[in-house]
Amino acid sequence: MNKKTLTIIALSALLALSGCSGSGSSLPEKEDDAQKNITSQEASENPSAQENSEENDVFSESATRLSVSDGNLNISRRSPSATGNTKDNEYDWTLLVYLCGTDLESNYGAASTDLYEAISAEYSENVRIVYQTGGTSQWAVGISNETIQRYENVEGDISLVEELPSESMGNADNLASFVAWGLEKYPADKTGLIFWNHGSGSINGVCFDELYDKDSLSLKEIDSALNSVYDSMTDKFEFIGFDACLMSTLETANILVPYAKYMFASEETEPGGGWNYTDIMNFLAENPEADGAELGKMQCESYYQHCIDNGDSEGTTFAITDLSKLDELLVSFNNTAKEIYESESSADIIRAIQKADNFGGNNRNEGYTNMVDLKGLLNSTAPYISNAEDTLEKLDSAVISVVNGPQHEGAGGLSLYYPLSVQGSDELSTFADVCTSTYYLAFVDSVAYGDSSDDYESYDNSYICQDCQDLWDCGYSGAENIDGSSENYDFDSESSYIEIGSVYFDENGTYTVPVINGDYFSYATCSLFAEFDGASVYLGEDDNVIIDGENMLIQDNFDGSWPALEGYPLAIEAVSLTDDMTVYTCPIRLNGEDTNLRIEYHYSENNWKVLGAWDGIDPETGAAAKETIRLKDGDVIAPLYLAIYDEDYEYIEAGEFVLDGEPEIEYLTLFDGDFSYSMTLYDIFGNYTYTPAVTFEIDENGDVYFDSEEL
Repeated sequence: MNKKTLTIIALSALLALSGCSGSGSSLPEKEDDAQKNITSQEASENPSAQENSEENDVFSESATRLSVSDGNLNISRRSPSATGNTKDNEYDWTLLVYLCGTDLESNYGAASTDLYEAISAEYSENVRIVYQTGGTSQWAVGISNETIQRYENVEGDISLVEELPSESMGNADNLASFVAWGLEKYPADKTGLIFWNHGSGSINGVCFDELYDKDSLSLKEIDSALNSVYDSMTDKFEFIGFDACLMSTLETANILVPYAKYMFASEETEPGGGWNYTDIMNFLAENPEADGAELGKMQCESYYQHCIDNGDSEGTTFAITDLSKLDELLVSFNNTAKEIYESESSADIIRAIQKADNFGGNNRNEGYTNMVDLKGLLNSTAPYISNAEDTLEKLDSAVISVVNGPQHEGAGGLSLYYPLSVQGSDELSTFADVCTSTYYLAFVDSVAYGDSSDDYESYDNSYICQDCQDLWDCGYSGAENIDGSSENYDFDSESSYIEIGSVYFDENGTYTVPVINGDYFSYATCSLFAEFDGASVYLGEDDNVIIDGENMLIQDNFDGSWPALEGYPLAIEAVSLTDDMTVYTCPIRLNGEDTNLRIEYHYSENNWKVLGAWDGIDPETGAAAKETIRLKDGDVIAPLYLAIYDEDYEYIEAGEFVLDGEPEIEYLTLFDGDFSYSMTLYDIFGNYTYTPAVTFEIDENGDVYFDSEEL
């Protein structure tokens, strides 16, 4: 856990929680449809986004309506009924924090630590931070895990204001009740709303309640909740932020436009330290007139420094999005998506997008989020699409502050859904309910179809791009054709899009794979297995191969060495690659618990670095683990390996060791024994096929012997 360590006893003393009476306000009754103030958000540079709302339009579930006419995207949004509050405000700033503690609190005390950060800051009578607590089985301080409680900050303390019956923090009505109560009880010149918990990107949302079967708030539920209290909003939130992983997405931003001026969020998983609430509260106390842009700039710098202080900054991302600029971006992106969908270079485009930066792991060890950097996607398509540059300019205009660690140096601040590997049949349908372009939906539907079928070229889904009055209710049914799978490993998988010739050893004894049909070929790795006790033990895959693109030949570059931790080979899988480094993941057992070790290889320095352990993506909910576990002296570590038998497989360990000092990783010659080696060829849709395996022997001197006549 990467949070600052505080003992429960010390923290309890600092958070001497005092109760006081208070009552919450009920949800306001909805006005008649004719009384609603409805406007259209206009993207001034494009006529397709011109105002198209009628006074009798009804936004019943959402404050946003996207429609399509003649291929153009039209955007209609509600707006608050006034430009400012109708009564005197008591505060300069109010922050409403929807604090869903979940396992981050019950296992690590992370929510309590952030409470302590806030009350340790400089106090101002004109700044309020207000919490709704719930969603966890155990608090490190005197907060109830049996009820919903609401607190406000007082000088050096927090005070209980209201207590309600237990309810899921993943329930939209619960969120709506808190927002309506906070706006009524703590009126301020500027108000921020913060979601605190796990996040999972555009598909599964945020705030997973461990008391209610990990129920979460989807983007549609957030939209519905905020829309239901819209009539009590006389101005937009200054910002809506996510102290949660993976939530800086195009789809999230689109949902928030009617409700907030700025979005604060991270494209990547957040380290356990999350936001620094001491910095935030100090800044607001000293700069009460600051707007969301000024607070956001400080927040980017503070967040990155907080990650550095906690030793977990290399994968950092954080961005501030000016939501007033989003509609221009959406209209331009729809035009780009139209070109992508209609392009005759679709295979080249899909191949290029596979190399774009992505977030949350997206590998077989740790699971898939399918969140890809929008800037990376646009840069990938720019050689083929004329409008990509315009969309890049609109993106740069909308993202007004951004910080990135070295693993994501070029990230643009907003990600979006892209099916690197569809994890279930409902995934595409969920995306269809929040996507911003019918052309992009049709494109990703085609990619997902290619992942699960062998007739990509004959697939016709042009009906998706038809004109419609409500993009989120246009009758999408493509998901019925997608066979999504959450299987981590399938060694019988075969790509029908790649045809290979007869594999052979060349005159130098190099294992060589000719590719006969490479139209859909993307990349190749080498996969290594050890033959042990009747099983093939998987040692992972590396990208250390030689590809002759001109002659479509792939050759191995294997020399018998493999990365090892304290002498134990690691079953590595690549997570991300840049010009300077590759990040790998490998399964381990840490102090009796299965997890994944993140390691990093730097090319220029020719050395390895251990980043820590990360649990990955919850296969049931899609939530990303927030904490990176730092290894320490005394940890018991056992590298894990997938042992494959004739009809079954299981994870095994070859031994364990107790960590004493800095963990060391180095390339070592593999132990003497029998091994098998093959290439794994991936197509542009993520399907893969294994080439015929060859066996080899490593003797006690480390010499490698292949049987050149085996093939």
